[in-house]
Amino acid sequence: MPNTPTQADRHDLDKLTRWKTALDAAPQNNPDPFPTCAIFLVSPQDRAAHNIFRQYRAAFEELGANFHHLVIFGQHGISTTATTFLTELSMEQTSIPLLAIVPLPEATRVYCQPLPKGDPTEESDDNQSWQEILTLIRAAAANQAPLTLDRATGAHPGAFRNNSLTGAVDAALQNLDAAP
Repeated sequence: MPNTPTQADRHDLDKLTRWKTALDAAPQNNPDPFPTCAIFLVSPQDRAAHNIFRQYRAAFEELGANFHHLVIFGQHGISTTATTFLTELSMEQTSIPLLAIVPLPEATRVYCQPLPKGDPTEESDDNQSWQEILTLIRAAAANQAPLTLDRATGAHPGAFRNNSLTGAVDAALQNLDAAP
């Protein structure tokens, strides 16, 4: 019996395809005026992380970010897309929920910020790291300056296995094309 894509895979594939189109359409010769791409990797149970995503979305909209600056995968289940991004970040599935921040225009460096698991609690509300990162993004966008997260609390620097954000997106699309 052939393996059919899950709802999570179908949903995230559609989003990944639209995201790839938007990334490719972003200005190639002019620096992107918005300083980052933010990637949320979550599970359906991570309501605290979903709430954080909504706060980022509201802030990004307010700052004039485009679709390709913010994306979330996994809210309908752990998908092939979410798993591929974890692999690209050299992380395990237990790392979810996770916020990956990619400063632009470089798009080769990535900073990973763990997010609170499960339902929102007073303890998850006390986690200021994601708020600190959002504050730094706001300041960089307002000043049209590069985003620097080297000193952000809890943000761990890393690199994509395929050397860049676009390489990671291409790897995710190839994994989905290869899936039965």
